[in-house]
Amino acid sequence: MTRYVAFISYSHRNRAQTEWLHGALERFRIPPKLVGKETRLGPVPARLIPIFRDRDELSAADELGDQLRAALAESGHLIVVASPASAASHWVNEEILTYKRMHGEGRVLALIVDGEPWASNMPGREAEEAFPAALRYRIGPDGQLSDQLAEPIAADIRPAGDGKRLGLMKLIAGLTGLRLDDLVQREAQRRARRLTMIATTLGIGMVGTTGLAVYANEQRKFAVEQRQIAEKETAAARAATDYLIGTFELSDPATENPRTVSLVTILGRSAERAREELRNQPEIEARLVTAVGRAYNNLGLLEEAKVALARALPAINRAGPDGAAALVALAETHLKKGELSLGSKRLDDADRLLGADLNSNPAVRARVEAARGSIAYVSANQDEALAAFDRALAFQAADSGADPRERALLLDGRGRILNDLGRFDEAEASLKEANALFVRYRGANHLSTGRNLYALALVAYTAGNYDLAQSRVQQSLSILDKMLDQTNPIWADALSLRGQIYRGQGQLAAADRALEQSIQAYRQVYKGPHYNIGIADFYRAQVALDLGNFSEALKHLESAEQNYEASYGKVHANIGELMVARAVVLARSGRMPEARSQCTAGIAMLNETVGAENSFVKTLKKECDSLQA
Repeated sequence: MTRYVAFISYSHRNRAQTEWLHGALERFRIPPKLVGKETRLGPVPARLIPIFRDRDELSAADELGDQLRAALAESGHLIVVASPASAASHWVNEEILTYKRMHGEGRVLALIVDGEPWASNMPGREAEEAFPAALRYRIGPDGQLSDQLAEPIAADIRPAGDGKRLGLMKLIAGLTGLRLDDLVQREAQRRARRLTMIATTLGIGMVGTTGLAVYANEQRKFAVEQRQIAEKETAAARAATDYLIGTFELSDPATENPRTVSLVTILGRSAERAREELRNQPEIEARLVTAVGRAYNNLGLLEEAKVALARALPAINRAGPDGAAALVALAETHLKKGELSLGSKRLDDADRLLGADLNSNPAVRARVEAARGSIAYVSANQDEALAAFDRALAFQAADSGADPRERALLLDGRGRILNDLGRFDEAEASLKEANALFVRYRGANHLSTGRNLYALALVAYTAGNYDLAQSRVQQSLSILDKMLDQTNPIWADALSLRGQIYRGQGQLAAADRALEQSIQAYRQVYKGPHYNIGIADFYRAQVALDLGNFSEALKHLESAEQNYEASYGKVHANIGELMVARAVVLARSGRMPEARSQCTAGIAMLNETVGAENSFVKTLKKECDSLQA
């Protein structure tokens, strides 16, 4: 039997925030149009009462006794007020454990008020942990905490989080089963109506005094503006809803089986309908096409992404600042296709739409800088790439409504650059911080978590720890195999790295198989030359050299060079490295004049692109010096 809507578990150090939460929940009235709506939790009530707050209701209890257990048993949800004080509280942990044993994992919610979730995974920041252990981990079949990470639903009222209003809405959505968007839209409309009534009342009561009349006029203007904003958002939501419903309607139910309609079909239909039906609403068209483009990018359908976004360019440009995110998505598509100069041009266009005020649209500006950093990273301009990611993180920090998942992506990208710069400890720290955020906000088996594990494997590989690298890339592939088709470039990246690790471990046959598989996957995705194919071919050449098959090694290096030049042009650090590698093969084949010529050209290109003082360049130069001797 459910007696309480929710049980709030908290530390007394967070008493003020808990009292605010308790009062806000019990005072909140569900918008009338949502009352009675059927959700996965049953019909939506008009009020969220009563809410049980432990140790206020049972002030005489000094242990987790029968009364407290009964209250936990009779509560529909558990809300944990999360903070370092809660994480350190024995009683809060016991309440979570007891509730999970009674009701399972699914109805445990969290409200972050202080500290940092998953900080216990961040070296040096363990004391900031906001989640008690019982919240961080799942309950095993024996009723004890397992080592399997939980994925608690959490709202965040910290200044850099959701804020009180949105945080409260998120909890109410969790308690009722309603969609957050439904609650926010209804609440915005209700607030607009209330402001209108206030302004009208003020206007009637103050019309006799000039100063008060001015005040009333300002209030009416404010109310009108708020109503217009609410109406605009409502219209946008309605247009988006109608669009989505239409997208999922079958064009011909007599011939189209709903069980066989693919996601690719739906995405294609979505992009075309957005262009045709929302041409008079460019802001909405730009938002929806951005989502379609990103979905295509994640699926590895790069040509489809490019076409969908390019066709929408007229609307994107008319949308002003609202179109900038779509241009970033198009730039990311160009980057993935190896079209670096086109990607840079789209980012310049995005900057133009955003305007000169650097305090506006920080979330989109962060994405622009991250994409700029990624292009610099692929172009071997690592210092420039790191500076761009640092700017992106600064924009993200300035965004009051920042999505922590975006921060995770930025930390992940920054970690990859630090790895290339040989700053392995910093790279590891950045990637692990990203991993904690991915696990918290997306889950341990999410695509983002799998890609992050790939990056951590890359750090271990670059640092020469092949066993750790192999363990991490295996974890990555175990996730990616479930999420992606084996022609996806993300899956191919991980397989290519596995081949490189196998070579480092001396498992040459396994290395060649993995690299060949990754090349086949890349070719199906890119439909032409690409630097990723070049990287995998470069390492296949190294395997062939290790096996003493010099002609095979030269063949792979030739293929790698063609793919590099198609993406990078004629001058790039990877091409310089390839020339030195070719010199080594030629020398082993007894073709010394050619070997010396390749070495000289390769070192000259490396000096030009990354500098003579780079430690990697110095290592390759020593190799060339030995050939010259």
